Amino acid sequence: MEEKITYIGRWLRDTWGIFVNELRMISKDSGVMLIFCFAGLVYPILYNWIYEDGVVNEMPVAVVDLSGGSYSRRYVRELDATRECAVAYDCVSMQEAQRLMEEQKVHGIVYIPAEFDDNLVQMRQGVISTYADMSTFLYYKNMTLATNQVMLDEVHQIQTERYAAAGYVGQDATQLIEPVQYDAFLKYNPAISFTMFFVYMALMMILQQVMFYGSSTLAGTLREEGRSFVTLTDNLSGHGMGRVVLGRGFAYYLIFILLGVYGALLVPNLFHLPMHCRWWEMLVFLLFYVADIIFFSFTWSTFIAKRETVLVMLLFVTPIAVFLTGFTWPVSNFPPIWNALSYIFPSTFGCRGYMNLCNSGTLDAIAPELRIITIQTVVYFVLASLAALMESKRVASERKKPELD
Repeated sequence: MEEKITYIGRWLRDTWGIFVNELRMISKDSGVMLIFCFAGLVYPILYNWIYEDGVVNEMPVAVVDLSGGSYSRRYVRELDATRECAVAYDCVSMQEAQRLMEEQKVHGIVYIPAEFDDNLVQMRQGVISTYADMSTFLYYKNMTLATNQVMLDEVHQIQTERYAAAGYVGQDATQLIEPVQYDAFLKYNPAISFTMFFVYMALMMILQQVMFYGSSTLAGTLREEGRSFVTLTDNLSGHGMGRVVLGRGFAYYLIFILLGVYGALLVPNLFHLPMHCRWWEMLVFLLFYVADIIFFSFTWSTFIAKRETVLVMLLFVTPIAVFLTGFTWPVSNFPPIWNALSYIFPSTFGCRGYMNLCNSGTLDAIAPELRIITIQTVVYFVLASLAALMESKRVASERKKPELD
């Protein structure tokens, strides 16, 4: 019993020593401190500030109305009345409208062909073509939303007129046109703001990438100096790689819990982003997510041999990690191989969980994400321990070589 207590005490003492030593190495490395302080503190503010509005109102568009009838004129008036678009130019040809778009005077074109009104009068389908400036997603979003809203309203009015001509008016016409009444209301993002889509993802992605970049930079620096992250100081005498992984992990856990609270709670409140969860629910989520990104970073930082390698990996991995969150492409449309790769990154389920928690406000809503994050944490802890064991054996073999020589 006394031996067990002695072993546990030595194990805890070693873990504490590794924790203190890791904090000391982090504080002495100016590059790592710059990454943690600048990227961890400034990037959340920067992204929220850049995308604070999240919407573009009264986007100037050019209309080419070759029909000139009552239907096309009404369509143009209603388009101009939308929040998203403002009819800035009435052009006589597509060439004139294209020139305006090239000069950046308009960011969209609505083309109404000459036969538009005739087709509607003859009860045939009318076609309208739209062209959007794809230099930014917001221009395309505005053009698509505005034209579709006006189109649906026009369809409703045209049906009302046709039923009235056939003798159906009042309640009879309403039941035929709209047998089931509905009112669309976007509960969590009524303005369809780009900020709601992007910033929530970016905040969790920043935590993962800063952790990976910082810990890998430190690991690369130690290798360049002929040292290793598993090399212990002389006063540490315990055994087992668990104390190395946990001791280092606690050091980063202390830092990134603070960065997580700052980025996930304080910054969104500062910029008045919708957050329907309670603060302690967000803290519970961060406790799981931060542990996941720490062991993920420990595992993959084992392959970093030089400090400069981290930047190359960061530039290569970040777009893939962003894509796999489902932000730029629906998850349901992922090919099987991409869906499988998404389970590698903690950010995949961290971003989804954070967004769902901010929108729905309960831990039950993110139970699937928390379950996967927990499994990832256990797997990466085991892998990080194995990686530390392999690194320890490599260091030991290198130390034996001079003795043999």
